[in-house]
Amino acid sequence: MSSVSAKQEATRVTLVGMWLDIVLGVSKIVGGIITQSFALVTDGIHSLTDAITDIFVLIVARIANTSADEEHQYGHGRFETLGTIVMGIIFFITAGILLYDSYQRLRYPSDLAIPALSGIGIAIVSIAGKEWIYHYTLRVATRLNSSLLRANAWHSRSDAISSIAVLIGILAAQQGYPWMDTVAGIFVALIIAKIAWELCADSLKELVDTSIPPQRRRQIEECIISTSGIMGVTSIRSRQSGGKIILEVHLLVSPRISVSEGHRLGEKVTKALCGSFSDISDVIVHIDPETHEQHLLPGSHYTHLPDREELLEIVHQQWQELAIDTEIETISLHYLEEAVEIEITVKNKSFNKQLGQDFQAKLEQFPYIATLRIYNKLFEAQANSKLS
Repeated sequence: MSSVSAKQEATRVTLVGMWLDIVLGVSKIVGGIITQSFALVTDGIHSLTDAITDIFVLIVARIANTSADEEHQYGHGRFETLGTIVMGIIFFITAGILLYDSYQRLRYPSDLAIPALSGIGIAIVSIAGKEWIYHYTLRVATRLNSSLLRANAWHSRSDAISSIAVLIGILAAQQGYPWMDTVAGIFVALIIAKIAWELCADSLKELVDTSIPPQRRRQIEECIISTSGIMGVTSIRSRQSGGKIILEVHLLVSPRISVSEGHRLGEKVTKALCGSFSDISDVIVHIDPETHEQHLLPGSHYTHLPDREELLEIVHQQWQELAIDTEIETISLHYLEEAVEIEITVKNKSFNKQLGQDFQAKLEQFPYIATLRIYNKLFEAQANSKLS
């Protein structure tokens, strides 16, 4: 699904929920005042806070789905994470207000009124409406893999659960327990506080770059290993941004393949991962040559081996000392665990086996050169030639 269609769908479901929250919130507050149900009034306030957070979701979702730019090269997904934390804080504040009001009412139980029976109908309508919008929003959130929409869905579910508590409180008050109406308000507050904690905890994990769970890591590693040409995985690092996973993987490949082939293998792995896991947004690939000691950390190989410039200088110097009447066309280096393999291509056919043996003997004084291969270039390929 394109980012435009995802944005449109997120906007549509949020607008539907917002208008439902406004209608239910006003209905419950007015109905609570008329029926003298404190729980119904607080539940109406809860619904109106839902409407406020719906507007907040619309603003943050629009920013989060904006394409990457020069200042935010990994996209704007973290704005969604920050938005989820703000929603969690709003939940905490709402829960605190409800708990405080409930405490004040329970201090004077003799002043508690018995809610009218008609409040039950309002509570039932609220339960049905909020449960419907919860399932609708959650389906869209799952399809778009949006943590912010998922948070909004749970906010709707909390309103449905609070309406159930209100229903029970009104029924109990009708049976001679008026304090149950206030207890229903406490129950609502505790549910909201629990959801707030879960939202903030998950989003804070994302902000501090907590890695993906071990089970998910194993699934990703299995997908990588199944790619032809990949000999192993040195390391996998992960973080999340707006519900999407950003991976950094080190792949083990044969040390004798070319740079372009290694790059192509990296592209194959990226395509396989993004095709298999819809929540992976970006893959950063590092190519590590496979060695005998495969468990070394990336970057710890070859620290004692000379760089390419030094090796080229050695090769050319020894070549000139032999006074070989043949020009070197190309030099390829293969860095292994403890040594380097050198492949040389010469231009003409006059280079013979004896010259090769003499040159190899001169290179034996350098212990880090393990193998020498020399190839004759038999013909010059035309620049515009194509293989049939």
